[in-house]
This record gives sequence, structure tokens and C-alpha cells, in this order.
Amino acid sequence: MMLTLAAAGNSQVMLDLLLILSAAATVSLICRRLKIAAIAGYLIAGAVFGPNAFGLIDDSASVASISQIAIVLLMFGIGLHLDRSDLKAGLAPILAIGALSTILTTAIGTPIAKLFGMHWPAALTVATAVAMSSTAVVLRMLQQKRELRQAHGRISFGALIVQDMGVVIILAGMPVVAGWAQAAQGLEAAPTEETMSIAALCAKAGITIGVMALVIVAGITLLPKLLAEAARDSTNELLLVLSAALGLGTAVLTAYLDLSPELGAFLAGFLLAGTPFRFQLSGMIGPMRDLFMAVFFTAVGLQLNMGAIGPIWWVILIAFVLVALLKFITIGGSAWLLGAPPAVAIATGVTLAQAGEFTLVIMGFATAAGIFTGLEIVPSAMLAVEFLSLLTTPPLMATARRLGSSAVGWPQAPWFKRASFARSSQDTAATDQQRRVVIAGCGPVGRSLAEKFLKRGVELSVIELNRKTVEKQMGLGRRIVYGDATNPEVLESAGVSTADAIVLTIPDDDAMLRACKVIRNMNKSAFIAARTNYLSKAFLARELGANHVTVEELATAEAMAEQVLQCFDMSERERLAPPAKESPDPLDMPI
Repeated sequence: MMLTLAAAGNSQVMLDLLLILSAAATVSLICRRLKIAAIAGYLIAGAVFGPNAFGLIDDSASVASISQIAIVLLMFGIGLHLDRSDLKAGLAPILAIGALSTILTTAIGTPIAKLFGMHWPAALTVATAVAMSSTAVVLRMLQQKRELRQAHGRISFGALIVQDMGVVIILAGMPVVAGWAQAAQGLEAAPTEETMSIAALCAKAGITIGVMALVIVAGITLLPKLLAEAARDSTNELLLVLSAALGLGTAVLTAYLDLSPELGAFLAGFLLAGTPFRFQLSGMIGPMRDLFMAVFFTAVGLQLNMGAIGPIWWVILIAFVLVALLKFITIGGSAWLLGAPPAVAIATGVTLAQAGEFTLVIMGFATAAGIFTGLEIVPSAMLAVEFLSLLTTPPLMATARRLGSSAVGWPQAPWFKRASFARSSQDTAATDQQRRVVIAGCGPVGRSLAEKFLKRGVELSVIELNRKTVEKQMGLGRRIVYGDATNPEVLESAGVSTADAIVLTIPDDDAMLRACKVIRNMNKSAFIAARTNYLSKAFLARELGANHVTVEELATAEAMAEQVLQCFDMSERERLAPPAKESPDPLDMPI
């Protein structure tokens, strides 16, 4: 009997997952024809096929479980994708923009939310929730538009990091706000009990912060060693399993501490992002992250209760407009106040003028804590605001740079003579004239090519899957990325999309062919040179986008023939002379 019930439960989970993915795929195909972003399609699919519309998919317990797993894995992927090295230029002002804008949004948004009939604790919670922008949507679109390393992209990225990491403090303080909410509703405890409660909460918050600090320290000190050991497996299977276990383990730990499991997953990904293996892992997890992104946003659409929010649609529309305007003003204004040019500040404000994934996490946590007791319509209304916010983010971001360019020539903050962001942009532009080459493979061929390119002043980056080689080359100050040359995330991190030439020296012919196809899709104009063992593979490589293919069999024959012919032209004394010694090659290191 128990086996039958378990089988029935598993069948329901599989059926719900099938329905969610089918609905998301169907609506997204239509949205693609209409040139609407895929994430908007997922939201629409949930709203159309959910229990409050056609009712094809019920918002059941299995759907809730699927959604929970989806957002945990989604936040893990988001944390893993955050490249902290992108913030090195102008780190302090960028992080300051994120902190100042979050504080201003919360401070200004709280009295505005109070005007909608909430008590102060609920208003503070709502304002804090809407201060969070969408890391998943913003980073995805910035990467697709190749704007992540531009000034407004870097500032947006820094602000998102500050917001996401600030959720630790927000969730830790949520029990205190819940106690305040009970007091605001006339449910005050006795003074001694309240004092003890606050003391207990402070002690719990201290323990929580201490445990999280230990997790961070352990992640920084021990994690690279564990991953290095796992990377000995040439298939990278163990590396993926260990990383996934770390992400889920940290999520379980934060849940045990009465914090959000999504926060733990994000923290685990963020710690992994500081290791040399992040690009390979990001590429391996990328397809799963995209799959669960579809599941999560479709599940968000399922929760939209049109019957409950229908009578107050005009209130929701006003709230949506106020949220967008508030975040545009506070984020764009903070960027301008801290030195960003007006064009960059406007583009940043438009980019981050939406609510995000952690908005839902904070609202869910607050609802469970009883902050919205007697205000049950507020979470539903905020979900509708979130829905509209995410739905309009792709078209708004498409106009961000155009809106920013309209402010070219506007005055900068008078206390900044020149913006660091402008300097970094000029420095980037100054290096645009330098040729860029990416070499996939750091074996004898790759190292020989690297030496020749470096002598010519070429900007060079290398992709290599051998951990020891990567460590040695990094020790020499070389720009080298650990990962598989067929992995799009690894190729993107190495700069393939902007490279003038890519040289594939990897000895695996099948991997070379896959890399040719991926690289040509990423960069239509780059010169691709490849090596292969067989002539038949050379023809396939040319069909897949390679401009030049060196066939080792033919190259060996040509080299041997040339040496023999040169030998005929030498005197006997010259032929018997020992070869001249060459200076040691600093790049010639064991693989």
C-alpha cells in the first residue's frame, strides 16, 4: 500500500513537471515569434495555465516542492555566475552605490508603503523586499547583450551583489520585525517576556552570523583544495557532484538556522565563484540552471490569483509604477551621487528598476513569520507587482543604453571632477586596438604559439583542462582559464566573443569539431585555426567554421621533406655539427 502511494506521488510530481515544462515551452515559442523575452513567456504560461485561469496546472504541494528545488538551484547558479574580478576597477564606489541605493529604497519606500494601509512593520518589510532587483533576469540579459563589462553593467552587477548579500541581514532580523508586527496589532507580550524574547533573538542572530562566517572562511580556505582533488578526475564528473553537494548542503544548513535555503545555495555558488573552476562548473550547471529558471518563473505565474487581486487592479498598477520609479530614482541617483556620469546612472537605474527573486523569498519568509496577519491581500498584491515588474524588465533593459545616451553632456556631480567609471571605460577603449587571441590547449603546441604571440605584443588568453598546468601558468601571471574548450561559459570567460583569432591546439579531434561549432556561433568574424590528426576531420572542421586547419600527418610530411631537402644543400661538416642551444622557454612546462 505504501509503495502504491509513493508511486502515485512520484507520478504526480512527474506529471506536474511535464505540464509546467510543456506550458513554458509552448508559450515561450509564441513569445519568441512576437520577440518577447523567454522569462516573460514563462510568467505568462504560469498565469494562463494556472489554477486561476484554465486550470491545466494546479498549484499543488508537488508544484510547490518543484518550485522550491528550482529556486534553490537557480540561486546556486546565479551565485556561481558572479565574477568578482569584474568589480576590481572601481570596486569601492560600485559597492557603495549598491549599499546606498538599497538603503534609500528601503527608507523612502517604507512611508510610501504605509500610505497603502499597512502598519509600519509590514511597510518596512515590503520596502525591503522591493529593494531587491532580479539577479537572474538582469545578469542573463546583460550577458546576452554583451554589456556586463560596460560601465552600467559593472555597476548593476555590484549593486546586485550588495543586495543579494544583504538578504543575510534582512532574514536574520525578520523575527524581530515579526515581534514588532505582533505588537502593532495589539498582541504585545509582557515587558519581561518581550525583553527575553529580544535577547534570545539577538543571541540567535549572533549564532547565525557566526555559523555563516565559519562557512565563508571554510569555503575560502578548504574549498579550493577539495575542488583541486576532485579535478583530478578527467571527466569532471566528481567536480560537478561535489559542487552540487556543497550547494544543497549549504541550503540545508541555512534552512536549519531558520534562514532561507535559497540564500544558502546562493552563498555556496558565490564561494565557488572564487575558485579557478568556476567557469567550467558554470558551463556544466548552465543548462540545468536555464531549465529550472523556466520552472521557477512558471511557478511564479501559477501563484497569480486574479480573483483576489482583480478588484484592486488599479492599486497594483499604481504600486508597480511607484516601485519602478522609486528604484530608478534611488539607484540612478546613487550612481550619479557617487561619481557615475549621467548617461551611465540613467542606464543603471533603468536596468535595476524591477523587483527580484529575493523579493519573493523575503515576502514568503515574512508571511510565514506572521508579519502580514490581517493583511493577507498584501502578499498576493506584491506577487502581482513582481509579475508586472519581471514582465516589463526585458523591454525596459533594451532601452537602457538609448535612454542613457540621451543624457550625454549633462552635468556630473560637482564634487567629482572626473568619474572612475569614465576612466575605466576609456582604458577599455584604449585597448580595443590591440589584437586578441585565444589559445585552447596549453600543450607543447599551445605553449610554442603563446611564446610567439606574446613576443608580438598580442593580448593572449589560454584555455586548459589540466589543473597543474593552469596553476603553474597562473603563477607566472598568465591569463589562463580552467575548463573545456567546448564549454560556452569557459569560452566566454576567455574572451572568445571579442577575440580576433582563436587557435584550437587540443589533440582531441571530436572536441575540436564541437569547439569550432560553438566558437563560430559566438563570434562570426574571428579567424579560427585548428589542428587535427586526419584529413577527413579537416574537411568537417572547415564546414563547422574553421578558417584554417593544420593536418598533423601532412604537416609532418612537409616538415620532414623540408629538413631532408635542406640537408642536401648542406656541407658534410654542417650536417655533423651539433645543434645550437636555445635559451629556455619560460612557458615550456610539463603538462
